[in-house]
Amino acid sequence: MAPFKALYVRRSDGVLETAAKGRGKSGEKNQPTDEQLDQRPDKDGISDFYREVLLTDPKHLDWRRKLGGMLARQLDPGNDNVGSDCGYILACLPENYRLYEHVKKTEKDGKLEVKSKTHAAGGNDRQDAYLYGHPMGRKKRYRSPADFFPHLLWLGVDETGDPDNCSCKICCPEDLDSLGLSVPKPERPAAESKVSTTPAVATTVAQAKPPQQPAPKPKTEAPAVQAQAQKSSAPTQTHKPTPPPQHLQPTPLPQKRSEDQVMDSRYGIFMYRVGELVWFQRGQPWGLGVITRRWLAKSQIFYTVQPLSYPGHNPTAVVKSSNAELRPWLAWSVPPFTNEALNKVSVTYDTADWQGIANQNYGTGDIGVDGSILAAKAIDASYTLFGHQGNAQQDDVIEARYDGIFLGAEKIWVGEPVRLHIGTGTDIMVIQAIIDRKRLSANKQIVQQSILFQGDVYHLTTIAHTNPNIPSPASLNSNPHLPGRLTQDLAIRNNKSMQVKRSVSYWSLVSNLARVDVTDIKGRWYEATILLPILGQKEYNEELSRGEVPESSLRMNCHGDATYGSSRDRDALPRAQRRYTAKDTRLAAFGAAVPPQTILRDGNDPPNAQQQQQQPATHSNVMNLDDMEIDPRFDTAQPATSASVGAGVASTPHHAGSGAMDLYSNLNGLSGDHNFQTHQSRGGYY
Repeated sequence: MAPFKALYVRRSDGVLETAAKGRGKSGEKNQPTDEQLDQRPDKDGISDFYREVLLTDPKHLDWRRKLGGMLARQLDPGNDNVGSDCGYILACLPENYRLYEHVKKTEKDGKLEVKSKTHAAGGNDRQDAYLYGHPMGRKKRYRSPADFFPHLLWLGVDETGDPDNCSCKICCPEDLDSLGLSVPKPERPAAESKVSTTPAVATTVAQAKPPQQPAPKPKTEAPAVQAQAQKSSAPTQTHKPTPPPQHLQPTPLPQKRSEDQVMDSRYGIFMYRVGELVWFQRGQPWGLGVITRRWLAKSQIFYTVQPLSYPGHNPTAVVKSSNAELRPWLAWSVPPFTNEALNKVSVTYDTADWQGIANQNYGTGDIGVDGSILAAKAIDASYTLFGHQGNAQQDDVIEARYDGIFLGAEKIWVGEPVRLHIGTGTDIMVIQAIIDRKRLSANKQIVQQSILFQGDVYHLTTIAHTNPNIPSPASLNSNPHLPGRLTQDLAIRNNKSMQVKRSVSYWSLVSNLARVDVTDIKGRWYEATILLPILGQKEYNEELSRGEVPESSLRMNCHGDATYGSSRDRDALPRAQRRYTAKDTRLAAFGAAVPPQTILRDGNDPPNAQQQQQQPATHSNVMNLDDMEIDPRFDTAQPATSASVGAGVASTPHHAGSGAMDLYSNLNGLSGDHNFQTHQSRGGYY
C-alpha cells in the first residue's frame, strides 16, 4: 500500500445538536433518529437501520482518502507528487462531523443475508453513507466525499468564517426557493461566483504546500443577493439568512480550586507535579521515577522522587533541589531494553517473566533498568481523573466533569494549556473542562465512553512590531483570558525578538469551547524560556540571541510515543491511535513498580524530621538503579547499538547462587556501566 501524508483541517462548524421547535432547552441530535438507529428486526426479520462508521472502518478511510486527495489537488495543483505514489489522506473528519451508513439485512431460513450498500458500491445507484454535523441539522447531510468537499475546502481556507462564502449544496443551494426566499432569476449571482470563493493558499491545512503565486482574495455576490432576497420576502418572514459570525470571544479562565492548582499556574516555580513520571539525575547516570512530594523552603524548591523498579524491589527515594536535576518523561525517547531478547517480544510490566529475566534467560542486561522502562511505559498508557465536580445528563448521555487528569506521565489541570496534535504542531488548548462522557443503553449499560477536553484553541502568530512603547497583541494587559505562564513566557521571548527581528508573537484565538478527544492531546505545555535552557543551554542562548526561541513542543515527544520504542523508522509511520487504560487512583497506575507504602502528598509544605527518616530502605542484596546511565544529548535519534547496550555488564554475577532464587537475590554484583544513549525527542510528529 502506498504511503499517505496526513492533512489536518483545524476549523470546524460541526455541531452535535441543533435547536428544535417544541423541545425547550433540549436540542435535536444531529444524527439519525433513535428509530433509525434501532437495529431490531421487524416481524419479517428485516433490519433497516443506520450505524456510525468508525474511524478505522474501510468506508471511513475511503472518504478521508478521497477528501485528502481533492484537498491536495485543489491547494497545490502544481505538485507532481499529488496523485502519484505518495497520496494524501484527511487525518480525521472536522470536529463533530460523523459518518453513518444505511444497513439492510434480512434473516432467511436461519441465515443472515446482509444487504449493505456502500457509497462506492459498483453498480449501485444509491449511495448510503451519510455525513452528519452541518449546523443546519440532521436533515442537511452530505451524501458523498465530493458532496462534502466544497464545505471542507471552505473550512480550510476561508479566514472570515463566513458561511456565505461556502459553495457546498447545503450552504449555497442551487435553488434558493428551498430557503423560502423569492428571488427573481435575473438577479441571482453567476454560477462562477460560487467557485471563485476558494483561495489558493491553505493557511489552516497542515502539510499542504502553498502555490507559488497565491490568488487574490475572492469577491462574492452572495451577501448582496441575500439582502435583496430578504427585502423581497419581507411580508412572509419565513426564513432569515444566516448573519455573519461574530468575532470570536475568549472564554474566561475557570476558578482555581486547590493550593496545588494555584501553585502550578505560576511561572518559574515548580516545573513538575506530585504524581508525575520523570527522568531524574543520580550523579552521572539518569533514572526513571515518580514524584511523591514537593515543597518550598526559603525560596528553594525540593522534590522527593521514588525510583521505579521491578516487583519486590524497593529502592530508596531521593530528594532533588532544582528543576535542572529532572526532565519531563516526554523530553527523551525511551531507550531499548538492556536485555536484548526483550526487544524482540511483546512484553508489559504485568506480563514480564521477571524470574526468567533474573535468570538471564533474556540476556545479561540490567533487570532494574528494564523494570523501570516497562513501568514507565505502563504509566504512559494510563489515565486517572481527579477532583469530581458533578454530573450532567441529557437523554442517554452522562457527562462528568473533573478538576484534572493524570494523563500518561503528566498531571493536567483545568485552566491550563495543553499541546494538540491537530493544527500546526504548536497549537494549544486552554482547558475549560475535562469531561468523562458516557452513552448508556436502554438498560443503563455503558455502550460508549470517551474522555474529552473542552476549551479555547490558540495558534501562535508572528507580526511585525518595531516600537516597544506601543502595546502589542501579546502584552500582558491585553490577554487576561490567557494563563499567566503563557503570557510571561512569550513576553521574555518577544523582548528579544523585538530587538533583533522587529517582530513579536502572540496567541491568536482560532476556536472557542472546542472539544477534542483525549487522544488528540500531545501533553502538557512547558515554558520554552524555562525548559529549553535545561535541555540545552548553549543552543537556547544561540536561539535567544537571534530572537528565534521556538515552542518547547517542537523538542518534545507526545503521550504514547513510548509504544514506538527505539525504531529508527518511527518517522515513517503514521501516528498510531492512542489507547489509555483507566486507573482508579494514581498509585494504582504505578502498581508494583513502587514500594507498597508509597504515599503521594499534595500541598507544598516541607516534611518534618520524622517523615524525612521514613524513607523505604534499599535491600542490601539487590542492585540499585544507579546502573541506569543516560547520555542527555540531542544530536542523535538513533537507537543504541547492540555493542553499547550492556557493554560494561559482567557476563556472570560476582556472587553466583546455587539456585534460581539465589540468583534473583544476588544481583548486586552486576556492573551497571551501560552507557547507552537517549534518543532525541521527535517532538509532535504527525
